[in-house]
Amino acid sequence: MGSAGKLHMLYSCPFCWKVRGLLEHLDIAHEKIQVNPMKAKKTLPSAPEWKKVPVWVDSDDAVFVDSTPIMKHIDKMHNDGKLWKTDDEERRDKWMEWVDLHMSKATIPILYGSLWSALKTTTRVSKLEKFGFISKRLYAWAGFPIMWGIIARKRVKKDGRTPKKLWHDLLDEFTNEFGGKSFFGGESPDLVDFAAFGYVRSISPYPQFSQLEDHSSGMDWYNAVKATLKV
Repeated sequence: MGSAGKLHMLYSCPFCWKVRGLLEHLDIAHEKIQVNPMKAKKTLPSAPEWKKVPVWVDSDDAVFVDSTPIMKHIDKMHNDGKLWKTDDEERRDKWMEWVDLHMSKATIPILYGSLWSALKTTTRVSKLEKFGFISKRLYAWAGFPIMWGIIARKRVKKDGRTPKKLWHDLLDEFTNEFGGKSFFGGESPDLVDFAAFGYVRSISPYPQFSQLEDHSSGMDWYNAVKATLKV
C-alpha cells in the first residue's frame, strides 16, 4: 500500500498530534517529515501566508493547512467523512470550537507555567525536534525563560487557576458532555474526540502529564481513544 501523503510536523506541536492520532486511528500509510523549527518558514510546502505546522501534502501533491481542516479532509477522503458525520451538527460544531479554543491554549501553561517546568520542557523539546547543534542548545537554554516569562506566566496569571486545576476543569467539562457514553461521539470516538485527544496527548512526552493522570474520567476517555490507534 502506497503512502497517502506527507505530514510536515513538529514532534512537540499539539496541532500535529491531532492529525497524527487520526492517521493512526484510520491506519493510513503516510510519511512524517520532521521540520526544523528554526527554518520552518523557508521549508514548509505551503502558501506564503501560512508557515506553520502541520501541513499535509496528499499523494497528488495538493497542500492542506491548519489542523482541523486537515482532519476533516483526511476523514472525507479516506473514511467517507464518517467521523465528522453526526445527527447534531450544532453540538458537534460548538464543541469542536470549544476544544480548539480552550484545550489548545491550556497546553502552554502546563508545560511552561513555572520556571522549572519551562526548563524541563524546552530541554525535552530540543531533544525531540530536528535542531542543528547550536540551535538545539540555544533553544534549550534561551527558550525556556521566554516561554515562561513572556507567554505562559501571562496566561496563568490571566486565568487565575494553576495549570493542573485548569486542565482538570477542562476535562470535567468535556467528559461531562458525553451523557454517560465512553466518548463525545457516543460508543466510538469522532473527530471532536480526536481533536481533544491530540491536545492531551501532546503533553504525554513530558513529566507534567502526571498532573492529568489523576483525573479518572479524563484518563478513562484518553486511554479508550488511545486503544483505537493502530500503532
